[in-house]
Amino acid sequence: MARRSKESSSELQQKWERRIRRAVKKRDVWERQFKVQMGLDYFEGKQNPGWPEDEWITLNKIYTHLLAQLPFLYSVDPYFHVGVKRSYAQGSMDQRAEETLSMEDKGKIRGGFLNYLKVELGLKSQARMGIQDAHFAYGVLKAHYSVENRPNPGAGQQITGESGAGLFDEDGETPLLEPDTIPVNEKFHWRRVHHKDFLWDEHAGPLENEWGFVAERVLLEKEDAKKDKTLKSRIIEATGTKSREKARKKDAAPVSDDGRKGHGEVVVKWEIYDLKKKQWLSLLEDADELVMDPTDLPPGVEDHPYSVLRFTLRDDNPYPITPVSQGLDPQRELNLVRSAIIRHRKRFNRKYEVAMNNLADESEAEKLESGDDGTIIRTNGQGQAVFPIADAPMDQQRYQELNLLNNDLVELLGAPGESRGLAAADTATQASIMDQRLEVREGDRLALVVDWVADSAKKMDQLVQANMTRDQAVKITGPQGDFWQEVGPGDFEDINGEFEYTVEVGSTLPRIPALERNQLMALLQTLASFPHLMTSKAMMTHLADLHRIDNEQIITELMNIGQQIVGGEAPMPGGGGGAAGGSQAGVPENNPITAALGSVLGNLGGTANGGGAPEATGQ
Repeated sequence: MARRSKESSSELQQKWERRIRRAVKKRDVWERQFKVQMGLDYFEGKQNPGWPEDEWITLNKIYTHLLAQLPFLYSVDPYFHVGVKRSYAQGSMDQRAEETLSMEDKGKIRGGFLNYLKVELGLKSQARMGIQDAHFAYGVLKAHYSVENRPNPGAGQQITGESGAGLFDEDGETPLLEPDTIPVNEKFHWRRVHHKDFLWDEHAGPLENEWGFVAERVLLEKEDAKKDKTLKSRIIEATGTKSREKARKKDAAPVSDDGRKGHGEVVVKWEIYDLKKKQWLSLLEDADELVMDPTDLPPGVEDHPYSVLRFTLRDDNPYPITPVSQGLDPQRELNLVRSAIIRHRKRFNRKYEVAMNNLADESEAEKLESGDDGTIIRTNGQGQAVFPIADAPMDQQRYQELNLLNNDLVELLGAPGESRGLAAADTATQASIMDQRLEVREGDRLALVVDWVADSAKKMDQLVQANMTRDQAVKITGPQGDFWQEVGPGDFEDINGEFEYTVEVGSTLPRIPALERNQLMALLQTLASFPHLMTSKAMMTHLADLHRIDNEQIITELMNIGQQIVGGEAPMPGGGGGAAGGSQAGVPENNPITAALGSVLGNLGGTANGGGAPEATGQ
């Protein structure tokens, strides 16, 4: 229900328009400081500062950096888990335990429905664009619910029960009547919001508890705006439209134009979430009053429906330090140096000195100007007639600069050759060190992406809890395999506790058969040396997680095999001897643990060390 305010709707319109203008101005300053548009242009290959096209070469390291980052950060849809974080269950210990188990079961159902929605709503494409946005600016995911209300043919009639008798309110006297409208086309949405259509208030800080409001700009045609029953039709009708080009200005997100008659004339709506008053409202640019007065937040929304991904926060500003901005200067210099080499090579074509007295005819010199390779000229045989002039040498500093600039880009962007599929390391040890450091750096970004997606999943789950109206069966795919699950409003009722939302970290990584095979073989080789580990659920889960294996069916099967080995129903690995039983004849052990020790310890004997011990290896 809308709350009355001492300020009129027109006063609130002017007040919030001023706030939006100041917020946009602050964002514009940030965009210029971190060269957001330049980064987007460089990503698309627009890097030529005005050189002739035949003398310019673009080595687009920004593109290759994004190509290396996106598959690591989000290649496959994550698998969501919903579990009990805190329980307020009352009663005896047995009653509390029983209620907690019931809540855990509901959490599994809720998690399953999220895993259904991520596929149904196309979360992957939306999240991937948000992650890409975060490299140039910040990524925004919006979880929201929409419904279309249609006139109810039975409006005003008393609602009847299964027996056909009329139903009454709790007092037993007031009849329950059919509503004027009924909801149809209920939909949940996961949507990426372009970073240029999202902003914070001018006084916002880096953390969410320091935000006053967040706002999203939406371009709407008048007819589409009128369909939204939460907006005042008379305000929409009285507000003038703008062309999409003018509405976008320099800071609006691009919007497709399908060429329809009248398409392109829009009204600009700002959807605002006042985080201090826990309200939301909407205004149209250039309108006389608010198109939607401040009102309570929609059901299922705690503060706002947005999840924001920012890789590097600043001290007193919600707008982040963007990763790509740090590599733009060396990227420009790299292109300039590389293009200068091309220009030098073109400019210094072969030149000659000619001793005219030694030519049979002076006209023979003209052949040097236009002749092809292998051109023959006649001389009088009295000595050498043609002398090639040496080209002006290219300063070697140019080539050294190329290496330095490449190193600068690796350090700033964090994408060495190995991550881009190039063998840049000279030795295996160097490659291993670089890989470990890269994994730490990229692992931190991956953790931020996981938290971002989990936060959006939490917002979606709350929307489902508040708006689900009917039972349904959904098909879910995950570590447990494919299965059908019944879901209904009863599974999303309030509980005496609090849920937590987590994501399988390894579930977003690329699914490459060769890598998955190596991970599985490494796990099996470890278990072959210590088969008793397969009897511990906690140990097996941890080992599988370390090897990035999230298939619960495989873990269960391995534990069953372990039980059979311990019970004597199955032979020990390695011919029945286990770790103490030796190796099978003619079969190399290729033990990964020994191999790792050998790479660290190196040669432990031999003539250099005064002994005869062989080098520790994995064979």
